[in-house]
Amino acid sequence: MSEQKKLRVLVWDENPHHASKELYPAGIRGGVSDGLVEFDSTAALLDVNVANLDEPAQGITDEILANTDVLVWWGHARHGEVADELADRIAKRVQEGGMGFVALHSAHYSKTFKKVVNGKGDLKGGWRESTDTEELTVCAPWHPIAEGVEDFILDNEEMYGGPFDVPAHEVLVLQSYFPLGGEVFPSGICWTVGTGIDPTFTSGPGGGVGQGHGVGRVFYFRPGHETYPTYLDPRVRRVIYNAVKWAGKLTG
Repeated sequence: MSEQKKLRVLVWDENPHHASKELYPAGIRGGVSDGLVEFDSTAALLDVNVANLDEPAQGITDEILANTDVLVWWGHARHGEVADELADRIAKRVQEGGMGFVALHSAHYSKTFKKVVNGKGDLKGGWRESTDTEELTVCAPWHPIAEGVEDFILDNEEMYGGPFDVPAHEVLVLQSYFPLGGEVFPSGICWTVGTGIDPTFTSGPGGGVGQGHGVGRVFYFRPGHETYPTYLDPRVRRVIYNAVKWAGKLTG
């Protein structure tokens, strides 16, 4: 029997100079990739690599993109420096080629995320950089991204408030509540995009007939402000690991 091909995962960040070097000595990308490697140590399903904005070709050449099954993207202060051409290539790879895309935290304002989901990503309920508590509730315990995940609390996080200006999701996996101000936010959202969806579909003829599912799987996960140890938290790492497997079609 032939050996199962590993899922090729690329964890990208903007090489943020304002991120905590004490928490993330190898950058945000290092914290996220370490979590993937940790959770994959037994299953050995993933081949994890990292890249960043300051590398040649902004870390993603045509060859690298063609050999990536799931792209994990973290950005915050340097969205404008990402080349439009790179964002276009990534969106095409997701929407036509079926690459998975996992967007983390402030990546909701990245050119890549907005092009991939065809949305604005605005935080209509505002945001707050303070020592908020974030309470995350599992809304879809049956979903593969929620496997092994129970409701949990992050003692320190940045607040995002809904509504969240993005296209309608297919599944809300996680919802956040910030008790300091009473805000709520859809913090773990799934879409499928691209080829396979009928863009003219409305309500259909009934009988369960729908618009179809896109070839590209996308997950947005809200927690991850760069001054907090969020990506060192095993519960957050579990969600991201599950999301990568789902986006890469290793789970249903």
